[in-house]
Amino acid sequence: MQDYKLYKKQLIQLEQQLAGAHHRQLVLVTGNDNWCYELTNSLVQNTNTLTLSKHCALKNAQWPAHIHQILGQEFTHAIYDGFSGLYPDKLAAIAGTVRAGGVLFVLLPELGNLNNWQDPALKSVQSHGHSNQYSLFNQRFSSIIKSLPALHYSEEFGCINNNYNYVLHSNIDFEPQKNCVAQIVKLAHGRANRPLLINADRGRGKSAALGLAAAKLADKNVIICATQFRATHSSFKHLAAQLNVNYDPLQKQLANMQYIAPDALLNELPECDVLLVDEAAAIPVPMLLSMLAHYPRIVFASTLVGYEGNGRGYTIRFSQYIKNHYKASKVITLDEPLRFAKQDPLEQHIRSLLALDAQYQETNSNKSQIPKHSEVTQQQLVTDEALLCQVVALLALAHYQSSVNDLRQLLDAPSQRIFISKIDKQLVGVCLIAIEGGLSEELTEQVINGERRPQGHLMAQTLAQLSFNSDFLTHLSARVVRIAIDPSSHNCGLGKALLSYSESQVKEQCTWFGASFGATAQLLKFWQSLGFNAVKLGYQRDKSTAEHATLVVKSLNAPQQSLQSLIKQFQYELFYGLLSHFKSLEWQLVSTLLRSFNDEVIIASDTLRLFTQQLSSNRFTVSPTLWRLISQNPVIITRIAANQQQLLIQTVLQHHTDEQLIKNFNLSGKKQLEQLFRNTTNILAKQLSS
Repeated sequence: MQDYKLYKKQLIQLEQQLAGAHHRQLVLVTGNDNWCYELTNSLVQNTNTLTLSKHCALKNAQWPAHIHQILGQEFTHAIYDGFSGLYPDKLAAIAGTVRAGGVLFVLLPELGNLNNWQDPALKSVQSHGHSNQYSLFNQRFSSIIKSLPALHYSEEFGCINNNYNYVLHSNIDFEPQKNCVAQIVKLAHGRANRPLLINADRGRGKSAALGLAAAKLADKNVIICATQFRATHSSFKHLAAQLNVNYDPLQKQLANMQYIAPDALLNELPECDVLLVDEAAAIPVPMLLSMLAHYPRIVFASTLVGYEGNGRGYTIRFSQYIKNHYKASKVITLDEPLRFAKQDPLEQHIRSLLALDAQYQETNSNKSQIPKHSEVTQQQLVTDEALLCQVVALLALAHYQSSVNDLRQLLDAPSQRIFISKIDKQLVGVCLIAIEGGLSEELTEQVINGERRPQGHLMAQTLAQLSFNSDFLTHLSARVVRIAIDPSSHNCGLGKALLSYSESQVKEQCTWFGASFGATAQLLKFWQSLGFNAVKLGYQRDKSTAEHATLVVKSLNAPQQSLQSLIKQFQYELFYGLLSHFKSLEWQLVSTLLRSFNDEVIIASDTLRLFTQQLSSNRFTVSPTLWRLISQNPVIITRIAANQQQLLIQTVLQHHTDEQLIKNFNLSGKKQLEQLFRNTTNILAKQLSS
């Protein structure tokens, strides 16, 4: 083993400076992976360390599938193993767990090799059939981290001190948190139906405020809810400190406060005086709305940096819902850091590396001016940091499912084209388009039969599986991933103009053009006005938007007839669905969907052919066709056994609930019900073909 005394000495000096400044810092370790592991193990002896790595060479390594599993915890040190893949959301999340005086170690190849290094995380942004040998995300990451005022241990160059200096910010302002606690107490004693929203970046003491408030509400029954119990440890720890009692980290109830998971809360609906919902952005919006409807005194607290799950779905949709329906609601934003002092180096470094501090400046340009549209490459973005930040900020502002990983997708996805609009050199619109399809005949057949699901090609696969037409996979299509328009330029035709320009640029390359989005009547009308037709509506509401995802498409270089069967098939599926899983669909959306349909009728032979093709699909896909088949040919139901007739009648014609069907047929659950249904439809198909 090498002598790492010099490295250890520098680290001790750094930790002493950090402790005095109440700051946290990034330490970069670069070189061969084994050298990085050996050095880090020798430097970090503290047991209170979180290590994210897929490799057992690092002590106590773990690689959680979901970042929710580490949020809400604090550690003296944290180690991020970049050799396991440079995933932005995981890096941002682990940085948030480091306490004041602590260090985040980031392990990577030498920075000069980072661009061409085969980063394992690259696979996460590449569609099947595409690959990048060069990472623009890593190029930018390398350039920025090289210039950061941070300690750098390099196998090749030794100890590199990038002139980091500390301004002491020992005085931490607790007044904003005290005001937040007072507002929670006021809510508990005040009138009902006045929800409180607490928004904060990491380290601002929002979780602690929940525990401090519970201590002041000793006469109240308090429930705290979060996706992960570990995320509530800070709240329980501060409650225990106020009560001067010991806190067991495994204990889910302390004094007047009890932890209950979101699904258990909504299933059991236990009584309480105050409901505290922490990390609310990680909970599906429909669940939040259900909590809101049942509990009259409720607090929603969340970090809004975007790596918790729904991200902007919480800020845009849910927050707006609160403001519109609860006029007496209140929003508090905690800006002052409490877990560390202001100007924390680690927070600033992570924000710079992942463009988390990108802010969009709304334009005051003359709206009558004609925008200039153009295509920009990923290479142009990575060499123009100002434009990149504007693109990132506008996309985050306009979309409801932002993620820290979006930056990597933007720079490294090889099957993507980027179109922008500018007025007076100011960015006012962005349209991201994924090019899909171009798959082999062999793979296409496997996809249609449900045997393969290659990464990416989302729209192409859906269209092929709906239509059983291989052209949708062998030909190229363009899918709008996101379109974002400057909020001050809405309703000026800019979105239509940018989409029309984007269409003109992909028309020669692609056969179809489409998009998927949370369906509302207004949004669907927008796409219909541009010639797009709805061909699919999701059976369940999206967890972020509480809306059904719809897929719209139009022909570019194919006869419009290529889509007619899909449109007609969707028409019948919608009418069937309105009797069952679309019962609660907003009538305005239904009206907008109906206006795109016509009065033609599918003949019985076509229905039978479609039913046969759909046998490998799930129950929701087959049922509309089977319903139509039975209504056109009622006698076919007599060709199968009595118990099979019962299943189809109660499932397809009478719409019994899953719970009723499971009970009627003495099944163990939904999985067995699905299998029984599939077996029955296969038997019916054999009878019809004989």
